[in-house]
Amino acid sequence: MKLLATKTCHGTPISRKLASNFIELGYGLQVEGMAAEMFFNRSFEPFYPYRWINKLWFDLLEDENDPNSPYETDWRVFDWYHSSYEHNAWFAFPGVAGYQEIRDDSTFVIGDSPTADVHISLVPDNRHGTHAMLVQNRSEGMGGLAQDGKYCFPDVKYRFSGQIKTLSGAGGLYAALYREGTTEDPVCVRPLGEAGEDYTRVSAELAVEAEGRYTFVLLTPPHSEIVCDDFSLTPDDALHGFKKSAAEVGRYVSPKVIRWPGGCFASFYDWRSGVGKNRVPSYSYFWGGYQYNDIGTDELASYAETVGGESMICVNMHHPFKRYYDYVPPQSLDGDPNDRTLEASLHGRDLIQFSDLKKGAEEAAAWVEYCNGDLGTEGGRQRAANGREKPYNVKYWEMDNECHRWFRAEEYAEACVLYSETMKAVDPTIKIGMISYCYGNEALKKMIEIAGEHIDFLADRGFDENDLRGKLSILNDFNQAHGTNIKYCNTEWLPLNGADKTNMVPRSETRVSKSFLFSKWSYALDAATILMMWQRYGESIDFINFNNLANTHSQSVIETAKEGAFVTASGMMMHRFAVTKAYRTLVIRDYHPKRNDPVHVQVSEDEGGQNLVVNILNRSEDDAELELDLSEFSVKDGACGGVMLTGDSLIAMNRLNDAQIRESPASAEVRDGRIRMTVRRLSFAEYVLPLA
Repeated sequence: MKLLATKTCHGTPISRKLASNFIELGYGLQVEGMAAEMFFNRSFEPFYPYRWINKLWFDLLEDENDPNSPYETDWRVFDWYHSSYEHNAWFAFPGVAGYQEIRDDSTFVIGDSPTADVHISLVPDNRHGTHAMLVQNRSEGMGGLAQDGKYCFPDVKYRFSGQIKTLSGAGGLYAALYREGTTEDPVCVRPLGEAGEDYTRVSAELAVEAEGRYTFVLLTPPHSEIVCDDFSLTPDDALHGFKKSAAEVGRYVSPKVIRWPGGCFASFYDWRSGVGKNRVPSYSYFWGGYQYNDIGTDELASYAETVGGESMICVNMHHPFKRYYDYVPPQSLDGDPNDRTLEASLHGRDLIQFSDLKKGAEEAAAWVEYCNGDLGTEGGRQRAANGREKPYNVKYWEMDNECHRWFRAEEYAEACVLYSETMKAVDPTIKIGMISYCYGNEALKKMIEIAGEHIDFLADRGFDENDLRGKLSILNDFNQAHGTNIKYCNTEWLPLNGADKTNMVPRSETRVSKSFLFSKWSYALDAATILMMWQRYGESIDFINFNNLANTHSQSVIETAKEGAFVTASGMMMHRFAVTKAYRTLVIRDYHPKRNDPVHVQVSEDEGGQNLVVNILNRSEDDAELELDLSEFSVKDGACGGVMLTGDSLIAMNRLNDAQIRESPASAEVRDGRIRMTVRRLSFAEYVLPLA
């Protein structure tokens, strides 16, 4: 390949927010694996099975087209599996729980001790949630309630607290840690005192001398009955509700904008359930399973700040169809929202609280005030009472997710106007985003005519360059005609279009699944082609949210196992684009790389104009020859430094303590204004060339 770089710029400077990300509550175990809270089901609620859509995206189903298909219940068979995907059961102690398969009928409660007359069971109780745990110790010795899966470190203190009331018997309670799989010789025991007839808050600080897996046990006296609720076990080095390791790897990946709380989850989210001290768990209406609400607005906004980014909040836009349905196809949108016989997808609940559009706009405005209001506002005072006086100053607000599920195109645009006016009345500086991926470009033109004066960015998806150009053309026409400055953003993307022989092989032809492929080096290399494409469009593109941030069967940039967090193949690639020195891309004469090209080359200048930045991607399994002519520039001859990411195969991946993707120093030789080099197979590199 012979290429000639020119001094002509593609356009405006590259947005510094292309390496952004996305957190979805309620889906999989994203924040649960990131969170400092160490108990599974700390509120002792009945476990709701995951819905079909969750099993589909986790690639558990044998037949993706059949919601009733058999599905994999032992997640350990997948190469993306690690300890934070565990569903640790509560069990009667003494006993050993072992690994718990994830089935629709799983309770994650083992009621009877195999060696003692000790029994546990869920009982209705509204102290914290809808249920609590009854512990009956009818034996002659100490017994109680236990849960495996606590990975502990010797230099950390672990704070336990819980609410307990005594039904019968007398004697002291103890919190203990045992080596996992053992029932004798606890490594740490701390007294909790006695609990009265009413709920009593008990607490203790636990510690271990050796790193490893432990079982937490609440030890109760012989011949006693107690009821427990609202347990918590967290390390003392937690940061804003997150594990320290989750913050450390987040800083490395360095997402510039983090979208939350969804995704599809956001469409049924009441933000008030995730703030304050008295949060209770709730069903995850879209994905199934339980949403524990320990991670909410304050934690997510603080995490974004901690890792050097800012927040983008996806807002629940209320609609009458949301009362019963999570998807209404176009042929049913003229039907009665209260008719549960429509040809549409029922979510299985009566969510009348999400059916009034005007009320939804008012609740979104209250959310803005909670995040951005000063102490002179009700929302600001509420935030301060919850521990944060300084406003979060959340700038970006996206108007729901996949709104074609309930709204017609023009109806949705009109709703965007209502929400924008209501929310900007609280804070006129916020940026409102209207989704642009659901209805087609002809409908988008009408939507922008309706809402264009009230929105600030398009929330798009996908990464087809022709589609991007079409949307930018619509935006530019409207902006020029109306003096607006609406930006293009992409709030949820993943390279998912079968662009090469590995990514997204149809499952009907092979057992290789998308979840298998998400974690692989091929996927990260594919992502690089798209990021380089977005760079060429400069500041027409604002932020781009990769899907997802964490623990999404490695469809993520970080994975946060209990033993320690690590960065995925895609995470290493996103880091390179987060810290790139490229400032403005330059035209390479007669060259426009196509998505499926094995080799991609891009030349940019840095912000000071003192260096050229050359990015070279080879996503094929063969080395390639490149001659890059830089004679239009005063490039110094000699070796120039850089960095290279490599993997030995398309299916190389990173795991905990097994990083198969390597980052290493690299160099390129400039002679007579040219780089002549063999481009290494399966690599991505960035070289910085000083200008004379």
